[in-house]
Amino acid sequence: MRRVQTKNIYYSVMSASSENSLFKPVTIATQWICQFGHLTNVQLPSSPRTPGWRRMTSDDVTSALILVNKWSSQFEIRRVFTSEEEFCHHFVCPNVPNYVFTYVVENKTGSITDLVRYIIISDKKGTLGAMISAVISTQSSVHQLIIDAMVSAKENGAKHVGVNQTNISIDILQLLSFQPSGSLAYFFYNYRYHE
Repeated sequence: MRRVQTKNIYYSVMSASSENSLFKPVTIATQWICQFGHLTNVQLPSSPRTPGWRRMTSDDVTSALILVNKWSSQFEIRRVFTSEEEFCHHFVCPNVPNYVFTYVVENKTGSITDLVRYIIISDKKGTLGAMISAVISTQSSVHQLIIDAMVSAKENGAKHVGVNQTNISIDILQLLSFQPSGSLAYFFYNYRYHE
């Protein structure tokens, strides 16, 4: 849970398994997982295929911040980053190496058009897994960006990849051999929604 005061608006986003919900959630997202050892529908390439795919650097922060805020404006409930420092801490997290991985797609004119972010975590047995937390697509296909994230996560030691199906088509996830593994309910606490 995170609680922040900004302009007298207190908020917190909490999640819990949907089976244990006491209050009405804002949304429920299905968790999907893909085990690299059980890929049935897709053959992962040896390297990412999206032209311009690369690791995000500090030089990309301004362009990526604009991209993320513009892309998220289509949603009624969204996080709005107000500073490069806040955005950089969330998307790059330089104090935790080999934990947050953010990739961008740079087109031929040098503009950042797409962004993918995942974190690498280990389970109780020490097995590394990746959790995709952002797929922002304005030029590339979401399908190919997820494949590239899977390839990258595997290169970084992950044995499986997970994603919460919030803005990604179920058809794409099934096509990429993801299987549903549970649900999370999301709640707001002390949230002022409209002015």
